[in-house]
Amino acid sequence: MENRKSETSKLKEYESIINSQKEHINRYESRLKDIIVAYKGLAKEKAALETSLQALSCERTSTAKSPSTESDAKAIVAENAEQEGTSTSLQPSDDQVQKLMNNITTLTSERNRIEEVLKRERNQLRQEMAVKNATIEELSKRLKVLENQPKHRSANPSGGVGNDQLSYGAKQEEQSLTIRELRKMLDDERNLKEKLELQLGDLKTQFLLSLPERPEGSKRRTGIASPSPLGDNIEAGRNSEASLNESLLGLQKEIVNLKRQYASAVADEKQRVRLAEERSKRLGEIHEERVANLESRITELSEMIGKYDRLREQDKENILQLKETIAQMKTGNGEENPMTPRDGLDRESIEDGYGSRERYKAQSHEDMDESSTEPFDAHFLLTSTLEGEKKEQLDTLNEFENYKRGYEQCMVENQKLKEELLSIQEYNRRLLQKHDTVKQSLVQKENEYESKLAEQAAALKSETAKHNEALCTLQASFESQIGHLQDTLQKQRERSLTVMDEKDEEIKTLRTSLEILSLSTATLRQQEHAAVSTRDTQGPGSLMVASFGSSSEEQQHLIHYAQEIARKNVEISALRTSKNAIDTTLRHTLQEKVMIEENCKEKVCQMSREIERLRRNYQLEGSNLEYLKNVVLSFLLSRDTESKKHMTNAIAAVLKFDESEIQAINNMKF
Repeated sequence: MENRKSETSKLKEYESIINSQKEHINRYESRLKDIIVAYKGLAKEKAALETSLQALSCERTSTAKSPSTESDAKAIVAENAEQEGTSTSLQPSDDQVQKLMNNITTLTSERNRIEEVLKRERNQLRQEMAVKNATIEELSKRLKVLENQPKHRSANPSGGVGNDQLSYGAKQEEQSLTIRELRKMLDDERNLKEKLELQLGDLKTQFLLSLPERPEGSKRRTGIASPSPLGDNIEAGRNSEASLNESLLGLQKEIVNLKRQYASAVADEKQRVRLAEERSKRLGEIHEERVANLESRITELSEMIGKYDRLREQDKENILQLKETIAQMKTGNGEENPMTPRDGLDRESIEDGYGSRERYKAQSHEDMDESSTEPFDAHFLLTSTLEGEKKEQLDTLNEFENYKRGYEQCMVENQKLKEELLSIQEYNRRLLQKHDTVKQSLVQKENEYESKLAEQAAALKSETAKHNEALCTLQASFESQIGHLQDTLQKQRERSLTVMDEKDEEIKTLRTSLEILSLSTATLRQQEHAAVSTRDTQGPGSLMVASFGSSSEEQQHLIHYAQEIARKNVEISALRTSKNAIDTTLRHTLQEKVMIEENCKEKVCQMSREIERLRRNYQLEGSNLEYLKNVVLSFLLSRDTESKKHMTNAIAAVLKFDESEIQAINNMKF
């Protein structure tokens, strides 16, 4: 239960962290959008200011060139031609003023847009502040109510019932949890309130900075709008130039202020980004462990993939080597052509048999042209050329047949090599499939062995627990029996001692009675001697009665004593028999205990032997797998058929192939 609670609490914490990060990301996105919009506005303002600066620089250059012409203008003011010249010189100043006016309108529109954005954000922040204050008040009220509830309950008298106490404890725990959550929410709301207050303060400062710049802008507008009705005088142009210089200085100040504001906003954003990076680092540290575990698994998989890629690369290299050998054979066949390059024969012409004819015809025509100037025998020349041509044709045909045979042999060898390559690839694929199946079976066996080991360990634990319980119960029963027997022995001893005491007392009484009897006999003898004289007078009946009475009393005492001794002997024999029975039961129980311990020891030894055997099998399987890997690698690298046969036998022995599979492998040509 505690583990589940901790897991649920951790999950809740992670969810809260993720939600907070999402909120921060959304805020950063909104701020980025605002920054992009502000940057675009600044870019527009910058472009406008650059155009105004260009216009002012052009104006200054025009005014620098104008003094030489001003003297002529003053000398000849009345003439219409010169008035037209001055009007044409004032036209570029009008264009510059229009440009500046357009720039100022763009700047004012950007300023108005920024003010509207500030007002909107300020209203949003105020609304959020009001909502947060309301939530804080509600949470504080709920906290007070929840804090007062346990006090009222403690004031009320409780019935003292266990169920009521349990329900009260559960409710109190729930209330404490809700109080903690509400406190967390309060802390979050307070932090948000502080952040909103800071943002409000920043907006107020920005608004206050932007307020004193507005009348300057209006002055500039009036100062720039005034020279719109330009006259023919040059002084008006100079006044407009001064006003433009003032407006330029004001615009430069505005640029500096905007740069400062932009720098402060960038610094704030950097700080916020740094905080977000720190939080992301914390989360990254949390997730790094999982990533490390996943990377370890990925490395294992990549190693396996690397091994298979190496095998594929080796196969590709073998294929490339075979292709190179085929290409070398083809090129070798092409290079073995005895014809020189000056003969002008290619493979197609050799195959067709027409290149030589054309060549010899061309040569014959050339010879005819060359020898047209000299006298010659045409018939002899034609026959010689035809015979040479026939011989060369026969030679070329023979060479073509030879090349054709060599090409066919190369194609046959290439086909054989392709078939061998395909068979090797198929065999490699089968080996890979078998390797995968063996690997899967190994994994399954490992899982089975692990499950068996776990089951056997659990069975061993249960058997040991049962054995311990049985031992404890037997020991307890034996101890109880021994205690009971000891109590019975003690009681019997006490009884025997009491009986012995009684018997001793009886013996003492008998001795005293015997002494009394001896004394009485002595007195009786004296009385008999005294009564001899009176025997004649008394009858024989009285004497018989007296002697019988005395003898009967003595016999009664002796019989009682004999009975008590017999009873004591019987009790002693019964105690001895019970003691012997108890001793036999003790011996039996001890023997059973020894037998159970021996059985448990034998089971433990068997389990340990089984575990060692499974471990040995696991280690042997690993070594066999390594051996199989080395054998397969050497099989793929080697080209000797006998070594490949030995390797296939080793692979079949390790993988335990059937007879049919071994027969199929032996029938296969390497």
